[in-house]
Order: sequence, then C-alpha cells, then structure tokens
Amino acid sequence: MSSLTVYHQSSPEYPNKLLTHAEDIASTLAAVGVQFSQVPVQQAVTAGTASDELLAASRVQVDQLMTAHGYATAEVLSLCDERGEGSELARRLRAEQSCQPAHLHYYLAGRGLLALHLGEYVYSLQCEKNDLLLVPAGTAHWFDGGEHPRFAVLRLFDSAKVPDFVPVAGEFAAAFAGLDDC
Repeated sequence: MSSLTVYHQSSPEYPNKLLTHAEDIASTLAAVGVQFSQVPVQQAVTAGTASDELLAASRVQVDQLMTAHGYATAEVLSLCDERGEGSELARRLRAEQSCQPAHLHYYLAGRGLLALHLGEYVYSLQCEKNDLLLVPAGTAHWFDGGEHPRFAVLRLFDSAKVPDFVPVAGEFAAAFAGLDDC
C-alpha cells in the first residue's frame, strides 16, 4: 500500500503527517504542485529485467503516457538485488538530486521510497506498482529501494534526451528514514 510521510526539514526523526489513503496522498501532494494518481500497469513486468526489454514490453502504455502528458523521452530504472549486494544505481539514486525539466515517475513493479524536498518539508512517498507521480522541474529528491531493492520505474521527460541529474551538496537525504525504516 502506498503511503506518504511528511517531515519538517529541521526534524527528520519526527513525522508531521502519515497518510495511507490515495485521495489524501493526492490532495496533500497537489497542495505543493505534485500530481499523484494510481494507474494500473497494463503489461506485467519483472523488476530486474533489462531496461530496453521493459520499455519494449510496456511500449503501448509508455506511448499513451507520453502522449497524454506531452513527454518526449523515456527511461526505465530496473533493479532486483535480492541478496543485498548493493549497486551503483541504488547508491546514486539515494543521494539528493534534481533535474530541470518536470518528469513523471511510474512504478511498473516492486516498490521504493521517493522523497521530495519542497520548501521546508520532505514528502516521503512509499511507492508501489501502479503509482504515478508528476514531479515539478527543479524539485530536489532522492529514491531509496531498500536493503534488497526490487523495482522497475518508468521515468518520462519533456526533453529530447534524459536530462542530467544534478547532485545537491551535503548529506541531507541520509537524515531521513529510508524504505526499510518505514
């Protein structure tokens, strides 16, 4: 089940709010410019499958989402690390970063924790299959797949190529609960 935990940036150990109903999550995120919805995945996929295979398997739905939201580029982040060996992808995603264009995150399989740093608050969303988020341009964020990551996430961008994600200086993200702490 998806859930949203909201923290003030000065107190990462004390959540201000915990929401588990999709409507409450959507309205709380909408108040800060983030769109959240749940859209059934049309083609079953397996976390850890190669990105190009997942894009090909999901091509019809990817094209529908790209057209509906006006995006030009798609990529899939897919990882299955059942033994917890760690990966460069998981480490890179766990650091706070931002990218200039707005982008869409659509969870095709598995789960993960997407944290958005907006103003003085951190909106930590435990995402699962079928969750779709439209993240505003320039939003600082990080993603935690947990100790044994298992996820496939489609990301769509309105630029001609996948944009560069710019790291945010410091270890801010490390102060907040990760997926395994929720």
